Parts: sequence; C-alpha cells; structure tokens
Amino acid sequence: MVVLRWVIRGIAFVAVVIGLVFVGARVHDGPLGPIPGGPLASGELVTRPVDDWSFAAEVQEIELQLASQSRSRTTWIVVHEGRAYVPASTQFPPGKTWHRSALEDGRATLRIAGKRYPVTLTKLDDAARVAAVRDVGLRKYPNRPEGDAWVFAVASRG
Repeated sequence: MVVLRWVIRGIAFVAVVIGLVFVGARVHDGPLGPIPGGPLASGELVTRPVDDWSFAAEVQEIELQLASQSRSRTTWIVVHEGRAYVPASTQFPPGKTWHRSALEDGRATLRIAGKRYPVTLTKLDDAARVAAVRDVGLRKYPNRPEGDAWVFAVASRG
C-alpha cells in the first residue's frame, strides 16, 4: 500500500511538472522545442523585403507565429531556387491546426537565427512545384513523419 501511494504521488508530480512546462511555454518568447510557445517578441525585426532566402537553406528549424494567433511553434523550412517554403504535415502531431488557420490568414512572422521576418504564407497548389519542393525537403529531412503534407510558399512582407 505504501508503494502504491508513492507511485501515485510520483505520477501526480510528473503530471504537475508537465502542466507547468506547457503553461510556462505560453508566456515564453517563442516555442520550447516541440511545445508551442508565446508570441515571437525578441530578435531584430527585418523590415526590408527578402528576395533570396538561400541563407536559410541549411537552417533545420525555425519559429513561426501566425498573425491571427498568440502562440508560436517550431517548424521546418525548405529553400528551393532561393525561395522559401514551410511544409506542414496534416497528420503529425495529432490535433495540429495552424496549417488550416494559415489558409484563412497567411500573415505570419518567421524567426530564423534570432531575426524576425514578417511574411505571408500561401499554400502551393501547383503539383510540379510541390513535387520539386518535396524532393528538396526529403533530402533535408529524411526522417520526416509519414503522411500527407501541405507546402506553403513564403513571401516577404517587408
């Protein structure tokens, strides 16, 4: 009986710590790894338009916040022929909805290497372009989750 009490206390403690991490992430400047975070507030705001995103080609993860939401998330970036794209799995993690919100209002901020870029995300529907971007993405992210993914083109709002 004593052991069972300690096990229950241990599980309760872990649950409280996890809950505090998620609550803390909501007020944090940006996501905490895979945990969505608060608004992107710090970092130089780049107001000049970006025509060539090649500088982000080797960047593995970026932070993204939609203008219509007060939370940010960690995601990937793919650069093909100097243009930037943000892939969005429609199935992983379960419950993700930002890609649908981006269809309604694509205004967003990307934070790359500590700098914030105001952008507009537009879902690609051109099958040939989607295939070309996915080929680059498959080479960059070979361990990606299986399933369907949307690809958003990034356009600077500088």
